[in-house]
Amino acid sequence: MAEARRVIPDIDFNGKSAKKSLDGLTEQIEYDDVASGASDTLSIQVFNKDMKFLKGWLPKKGDRITASLTFKNWTKEGADKKLSCGDFLLDEMKMTGGPLVATLGGISIPTNSAIKSTNRTKTWKKVSIKQIAQEIAKRYGLKLIFDGPNYTIKSIEQTDKSDSSFLYDLCKDYGLGMKVYKSKIVIWGKSKYEGKKATATIKRADFIGDDWDYTDTLEGTYTGARTSYKKGNDSKEISIYVGLVGEKAKGARTLKISEQSDSENDARYKAAAKVNLENEKATVLTGTIFARPEIVAGICVTVKDLGKADGKYFVDEVKTKVSDSGTTQEIQLHKCQKQLKGDPPPAPPAPPAPAKKTYKVGDIVNFHGGTHYYSSYPGARGYRARAGRAKITLGPNCRGNGHAHPWHLIHVDSSSNVYGWVDEGTFD
Repeated sequence: MAEARRVIPDIDFNGKSAKKSLDGLTEQIEYDDVASGASDTLSIQVFNKDMKFLKGWLPKKGDRITASLTFKNWTKEGADKKLSCGDFLLDEMKMTGGPLVATLGGISIPTNSAIKSTNRTKTWKKVSIKQIAQEIAKRYGLKLIFDGPNYTIKSIEQTDKSDSSFLYDLCKDYGLGMKVYKSKIVIWGKSKYEGKKATATIKRADFIGDDWDYTDTLEGTYTGARTSYKKGNDSKEISIYVGLVGEKAKGARTLKISEQSDSENDARYKAAAKVNLENEKATVLTGTIFARPEIVAGICVTVKDLGKADGKYFVDEVKTKVSDSGTTQEIQLHKCQKQLKGDPPPAPPAPPAPAKKTYKVGDIVNFHGGTHYYSSYPGARGYRARAGRAKITLGPNCRGNGHAHPWHLIHVDSSSNVYGWVDEGTFD
């Protein structure tokens, strides 16, 4: 007899399995997976039978939770898939009566929660985003995964801000995504990841009860941005435009940025990041689908069978809910748009080098003055000669030429007294 497909949660508290404690009591597990901008969360709702969670086994705020979901026989018998939810800090507990329910809430932050709770003031100078992230990761015993462009910053202030909040805002300003997952700080280039191939397809039939919502808007989206910067110690403000189309092109929508940067490149990168961020809300698709463990935040998917809503989307958030009534996922996607790049315009091509002039025996040239030699060979004795007009009588290809002083000139008037072998480049 074929086994029914089901989802088996695996939850540890402080490194110890809670399977026996939660066996038969778990009513719902909700795992919220966010690509960037917020911490992942975990909610475990259990039946508080006989007041168990008040009288007996009671987790404490600050306990560490590790969770994963195993999808047994999900696509066919024997096809098991595991979704690792990560590590969480138990930060909230709720108890209710009628019915007796306990809800345990966890948030994905490191063991050292000071990364989120302790404010810090510091001036960072001549440092890259990766170097800042490395220092913060090291401070809290975290690993760093950095997969994006690494911009160098002249100077930036961290003023009474937690390291987590400061690093996230910094990443956002430069078009980078960030999240803390499984004792790691993960930073990735948004444009790079939106440019990746779709790894899954979502069709209209996948939405439970045809539950989906599509929004396509022009308001609040842009084709470019105008921003400014100051060059060196000069107090003059320089305004520049960065865009997908010309600023005055038909249909152009320009974002005005009041923030000033300290270099042209910095201004360009930050302006592009702001435009791309605003454009994420241009086309949004949300809905509830039958759970698929391969659908996670941070990947690209292809949407089909929704007419004009079809296309390639980036997965911003996936909320997986497991209960006796089934396993579903609430998804939030934005359509992948053409990304504005902040790279400086290419330098104009260098002017072509002037063609090298060629000379032949019999040409009348202008000798620049200098030394003429008794022979064309190295070590030949030389004497000073005045500048003036002269005739080429022998050249580099003549028989027996020593090539150290390859040209033989004879003056044609009294302005010069050159009569001998001279160096290359001493006449024109």
